[in-house]
Amino acid sequence: MPNAGDDFRTHFEEPSDIFSVLLILGGDVIQSALAATTGGIITPVAFSFGWVAYAISALLSSFGENKLMRCAPEIAILVLNLQSGYSRPNQSWLLSRLIKTYEFWMDKEVKETIDHPPDVRDEEGGIHEVRNIALCVAVYRWSRKRKPGNPARDLVWWSGLVTTVVQLGISAVPFGTWTGQWAVFLITACGTLLAYASGALPQWRQEKFFACTLRNKKHVALTRGNGSRHVVVIVGEKDDLDLEALAAAWPVDLWSTRLYTFLLALCWLVLLVASTGIKTGTWYLLAVGGMGMLQNLVVASAPRYPASMGFPIELAKMPTPAASSGGKLSAIDDQQSEMPAIFAEEKVMWTLMEFDERFKGLGKQLVSEYFPGNLRPWEEQWWDSKDTVERKRLLDQAKRKYFAKRK
Repeated sequence: MPNAGDDFRTHFEEPSDIFSVLLILGGDVIQSALAATTGGIITPVAFSFGWVAYAISALLSSFGENKLMRCAPEIAILVLNLQSGYSRPNQSWLLSRLIKTYEFWMDKEVKETIDHPPDVRDEEGGIHEVRNIALCVAVYRWSRKRKPGNPARDLVWWSGLVTTVVQLGISAVPFGTWTGQWAVFLITACGTLLAYASGALPQWRQEKFFACTLRNKKHVALTRGNGSRHVVVIVGEKDDLDLEALAAAWPVDLWSTRLYTFLLALCWLVLLVASTGIKTGTWYLLAVGGMGMLQNLVVASAPRYPASMGFPIELAKMPTPAASSGGKLSAIDDQQSEMPAIFAEEKVMWTLMEFDERFKGLGKQLVSEYFPGNLRPWEEQWWDSKDTVERKRLLDQAKRKYFAKRK
């Protein structure tokens, strides 16, 4: 009569069937990891559990909508043209990840402004403490050091290569210690080759960064909408990436993708069948797969800087008020004539007004989003006025009333 204890012991000594089962689980993690890292020539997403499931789903998608970038936007954001006032819901996974992780990659000047807002000084010399920032508008521009769609290599990217090297080293242990036991190394090497090939398909880059370049200036705001604390404004110049087109996520249809995904799915199925025949050294395979899955999870969820996502933007600078008006700089400003383009006030309306005053006409397009109802009489007067002096008087008067009442 069979002994249950012996069966368990034998199974845990050489769990020969577990690896092949795990290969068909967790395809969603692979999809997210590829979405986060594709764009360059090499996409180091490690071989792990779930690749067979992903390959089959990619094959089905290619013969249907022929889409590799099947990840839906992680959060809902609005893409607002600050010149025309037209807004559209975002369909781009890249833009949603950019805004979702904004708290991570925001410049230190923005974070410092939020955490330690500067005091407000009125014309009468009074100093008022700002207790909380209601809305922060940060203006960014495209970096000239790197082109969009060319991701920089960061720690997340290098983790894939390091994991691959360690995986090959682990799989080579039975190859070097047991005579003729090369199957584990072969499965790992072939799986790694197929994983890297899956991330190198040309359509990945085209889907992720497919957008025309600008013929003229276009300034776009990215925000989660009314109630959000942050607005990211990206100033676009001629030949920069058109963010409205990117947000539309226009479809890309390459006939070669269908052929590539079919061949890759076939190879993954062959690898799955081959892995079921391994009876010894399977713990090494499980270690390889487990390490790869951990790397995939990190890559799929880790926040990254914009340049590492193929979105090279940097905080814009603007002249200080004294420098822009030709006046004499104060002791605080005499070290530099530029300041970060950050607008943060205790009231949302104040932030939009300050932003519009420095970037003429752009702040008004955000008013309807954050204030869909009627405005106060002085607010309507401010937005209708073209006189800088009158605008400053109205805003300063509103601030004095607010701080006086707060006392």
